[in-house]
Amino acid sequence: MPNEVIEYLNIWENGIYIDCTFGSGGHSRDILNRLSQDGRLISIDWDENAVEKNGPGFGSFGNFKLIRDNFANLRNIAGDLKLGRIDGILFDLGFSSTQVDDKERGFSFLSNAPLDMRYSASNPLTAQILLNNYPKEYLENILDSYAQERFSRSIVAGILRYRSGKPIETTQEVVEIIKKSTPVWYHHRRIHCATKTFQAIRMAVNAEVENIEKGLKAAIDLVSSKGRVVVISFHSVEHRMVKTIFREAKQNKTANLIVKKSVLPSENESNSNPRARSAQLRAIEKL
Repeated sequence: MPNEVIEYLNIWENGIYIDCTFGSGGHSRDILNRLSQDGRLISIDWDENAVEKNGPGFGSFGNFKLIRDNFANLRNIAGDLKLGRIDGILFDLGFSSTQVDDKERGFSFLSNAPLDMRYSASNPLTAQILLNNYPKEYLENILDSYAQERFSRSIVAGILRYRSGKPIETTQEVVEIIKKSTPVWYHHRRIHCATKTFQAIRMAVNAEVENIEKGLKAAIDLVSSKGRVVVISFHSVEHRMVKTIFREAKQNKTANLIVKKSVLPSENESNSNPRARSAQLRAIEKL
């Protein structure tokens, strides 16, 4: 949602902005193209691959700094940079197309790959460690809480049976466990039967709920008066978190909602970019 991001960030040419999810750099480039040399953009990404691959393309921007870190550490990052003010902060949540397309990282259930699912190699927890070592109650809870998987208990029972015989090592082993643990009709729906389980595992491996909450609350505290925090979320857990945190800021008279309801992608963008179909944008302005 590039046009909507620029509109709701309300960019000032001399402003100071933070892109908390650099990724392939699309949003960062759009912001930089609207800044003067007196403006400044700091971009953050936890994924070292994104930083190493896409960062060099921004060498011509003298007012740009790219930091490899987790946006959960936003407060420390801003403190280390000694920013006098922050006029806008952007979050584009979830995984990127580049991460999904890299088969060896194990984000996708459509190819056979090692069970990794980490956004950063600095994270010691992989999907393989989680699935082979974490207890029944924990696994059921993440499938319930992070994905609302209706067959969470039977899927977890299947995981426990499988790992009692040998370690679960690949994405396709997980897919087969899910298929054997769910009714046949569940395998022929529009949404793949493994979608929710993979989402829950990925979110748990990367501590996404905890990191989003920490990063968003820090952003609302850090942004200057009249500055904005803009968030793009992609599934119900993220949508609820952003909505709740923004509502609390409004109730605490810290900020005002820019839009009462989420902004959805245009029909053209949804057609050209299937991942955008579930996107929702929310924006808040600091009082």
